[in-house]
Amino acid sequence: MDTFPKCSVCHQEFTLKGPVPYLLPCLHAVCETCVTFAAGGVISCSTCQREVNLTDTSLQKDAVRQKEIFHLTVKHRPTELLCTHEDDGNQAVCWCQGCEEVLCEYCQNMHSSFKLSRNHAVHNLGDITPQNLENGTNCSIHERYPLDLFDKSCNMCICSQCRRGKHADHEVGYLDEAAEGVTQRIEQHGKDLSALLSRQQTHLQSIRQETQLTNRTQDRLRKTIEHTFRSLRSQLDQREKELLIDLESQTRETKATLHALETSCEEHHARCTDMSGYIRKCLLYASTSVLLQLETTVEGMTRTCLETASPETHDVPEAVFNTNGLSKLKSDMSGFGNITTLTEDSEEVTPEDKQTQTNDDYLVDLEQKHKMELAKLKSNIASDNERTEQLQQLTDKLNAEANNMKLMLAEKDITCQVASETIHHLQTFLIDFPTEGCVHLLKIGVADRRMVLHCLRLKYDKDRANLQKSTSTQKDT
Repeated sequence: MDTFPKCSVCHQEFTLKGPVPYLLPCLHAVCETCVTFAAGGVISCSTCQREVNLTDTSLQKDAVRQKEIFHLTVKHRPTELLCTHEDDGNQAVCWCQGCEEVLCEYCQNMHSSFKLSRNHAVHNLGDITPQNLENGTNCSIHERYPLDLFDKSCNMCICSQCRRGKHADHEVGYLDEAAEGVTQRIEQHGKDLSALLSRQQTHLQSIRQETQLTNRTQDRLRKTIEHTFRSLRSQLDQREKELLIDLESQTRETKATLHALETSCEEHHARCTDMSGYIRKCLLYASTSVLLQLETTVEGMTRTCLETASPETHDVPEAVFNTNGLSKLKSDMSGFGNITTLTEDSEEVTPEDKQTQTNDDYLVDLEQKHKMELAKLKSNIASDNERTEQLQQLTDKLNAEANNMKLMLAEKDITCQVASETIHHLQTFLIDFPTEGCVHLLKIGVADRRMVLHCLRLKYDKDRANLQKSTSTQKDT
């Protein structure tokens, strides 16, 4: 179903019995309601965002869209058409082109019986076309006369009576001729717009293709970036594991030494603790005689504990994590993987870092680069072949022209030779004749080569000459 036109302000569909459409300067339509209730006298077209000040601009009814609405209503909503002749509410079945009214079956019969409307063109609703909607109108001043003239000075349609009145001194022509000229100009405008639309369509197609290419490039680069950083994360995890293993190996010997030292110190500490406890018990429970007996033993054990005590200081090697180059690594990471936009004129620079790529990625990038270089080389070869073909055609044309010139020169030489022999023969033949007059050589096959041939006067003695023979000779000459 065809789309009914809508108001560019309230977006309501125009109907046959609804508000009348008015034409904006931007060629969009606005309904009569929006024109009447425009806020501040300004209408803003929602289609092209153009504002129209109604105080400075006088809007006219959109006759084109009115006919379009009528035709669409006849085509898609015929049940909405009621007879307009008697307003009896009957369903309309036809349309009178002369009266511009829709008629029911009864009014159609009555319409055909009236003398004034008997010759009007009446069309069934199903047979109405946009061409049938055209109808000549009569002059609003002289109602009996049709508007068949066009005043170019006033830019308006007039009748023959108006032509004799105030339009007498104006430049007036026939309405059909003026309409034909306007139709041709509007058709030219339509062709110009069609050409523009074709160019815009091509431009839109190229934009869509570039968008698709950009999307494919984005997907490809996203996969490359994800794969690259997965590789980097894998390498970082691997390096972390290597460093942890190295740390374990570096601290294993130190931990074993410290463990042995700790065990020895704990054992010595336990012996010293036992000796200290026993001495406290001796001082508490032993008698004098027992103390004298145990003095030597306690002294020997105490001396042994003091002599076998481990040193209170020891050197422990410290494991250090070397972070040299960390700031450089962070700086490299912040600048790694910059994405740049390459234009057609700029040289393609794609630095390849084999250390940050897998073999598959490296081969894919290398293959892509080779494909682009191969496509560029094929384009250059095709362009060179085209230039070579053009040069070959030009060479063949020049050779053909040179051959034609050689043939013309040879023909000219032959013609000059024949002319020289003819002139020599004539000079020999006419050696006794007077020198006045001239001789022209006519080339056979040359069209429209006109010249005057001067004949020599024959001198003869009428008494002694044969006049009949002389006359015949003169005629032949």
